[in-house]
Amino acid sequence: MYKPVLFLILVSLGIFVYIWQQTTAVRLEYKVNALHAKYNIINAENDSLKFRINAILALEKMDKIAKEKKLFRPDEKSIVYIE
Repeated sequence: MYKPVLFLILVSLGIFVYIWQQTTAVRLEYKVNALHAKYNIINAENDSLKFRINAILALEKMDKIAKEKKLFRPDEKSIVYIE
């Protein structure tokens, strides 16, 4: 008498565990995908900031070299535009 009831309980428990595992896997996959997208956005922003830092440092370095070599900006009438 107890064997069929115990069998049904074990089968129900097995099905419940399987469904719980599958839903947990799907939920974690959504979280991983969201975090991966966020990582890509932050990584792109980081690359952009590195580029801006390098551009600023390059301008400061060029300004320093120009001052050391005593270079100056020419007058507007000295500039010849070529088309």
